[in-house]
Amino acid sequence: MMEENELWFWLLSLERLGPVSHRRLFEYYGDIREIWRAKNPPLTEKQKDEFLDSRQEDRIRRSFHEMRHAGIRMVTAAEPDYPRRLRAIYDAPYGLFVKGELPNPNAPAVAIIGARRCTHHGGIIAEHTAAELTRAGILIISGLAIGIDSCSHQGALSAGGKTYAVMGCGPDICYPSSHRNLYEQIASHGGILSEYPPGREVRPAYFPLRNRIISGLADLVLVVEARERSGSLITVDQALEQGREVMAVPGRPDDPLSVGCNRLIREGAAICTESSDVCRLLGLDQNSPGKTSAVPVSSSGSACERTEEELRILKILTAEPLHTEQISLESGIPVPALLPILLRLELSGCVRQVTSGRFQKTTN
Repeated sequence: MMEENELWFWLLSLERLGPVSHRRLFEYYGDIREIWRAKNPPLTEKQKDEFLDSRQEDRIRRSFHEMRHAGIRMVTAAEPDYPRRLRAIYDAPYGLFVKGELPNPNAPAVAIIGARRCTHHGGIIAEHTAAELTRAGILIISGLAIGIDSCSHQGALSAGGKTYAVMGCGPDICYPSSHRNLYEQIASHGGILSEYPPGREVRPAYFPLRNRIISGLADLVLVVEARERSGSLITVDQALEQGREVMAVPGRPDDPLSVGCNRLIREGAAICTESSDVCRLLGLDQNSPGKTSAVPVSSSGSACERTEEELRILKILTAEPLHTEQISLESGIPVPALLPILLRLELSGCVRQVTSGRFQKTTN
């Protein structure tokens, strides 16, 4: 008899079936084993043909174990570690295929999106903002596309944090292929996520669908450069339907790449001119202009009594700068949890960030 996770893999791998069809089947049959046994499912004729013809146990088992051997896991809507933010949206996928790890559900998350053919200035804004938000303990979500997406991922990684890419193809396929190095870094310091199974090739129709997952995994969507008719605006529409906050970086009125952002602001999106704007909208503590913190401070703004974790970090740090990965290794504190602690120590004057992701103890 097929294992339950193999049955889920079979269902999620059917090319003609999506969340709407999955919902119909579960409402009709109740659970995955009854769906597997169905002889006349409530589907279209083409869907039904694929459904009935695909029930080849040996082939399903082989593909499932090939996926696991490739370091890809599947998390279904029936499992407790399915992302809670995503579970709440109307058209959530019934499963995700993951290379790397899922986002920490307890950490704030921001999706940064924008133009593929962005300006050099726009790319710098996206990378810098992602790095600043990462240092404040915020996870960065995007889509690995050329332009703003890749700059955002790179900014998060340069700050020693974690970032997550949602793909419009199987998680084993790097698209675009020119981003192979970035793809591998994200898989090692975050995760590659897709509702499509391994081996599923890129299709234009998949990208608008994957955008709902990008916004669905985030608390807030930030747009950096978008034309008047931009795919990013589709993501914004989905974000608003999902009840997510939306922010946009303003630009020159005569710049075609700023038309979309300026229109969003005109229609009510919040303005983002620095990373602290994002933190304020998320309700995270802000200590001074350009400085943000995802950790509590006392009402006077001074640091609270040192925690055990802070003392552990202060014992590790010296005048010689250490990268966050090394601090994490020596302290035993995961990087996402480490970043806001380092920021709190930095704001209290005990620690100084020398270069991106490298910290030293201050001498004063």
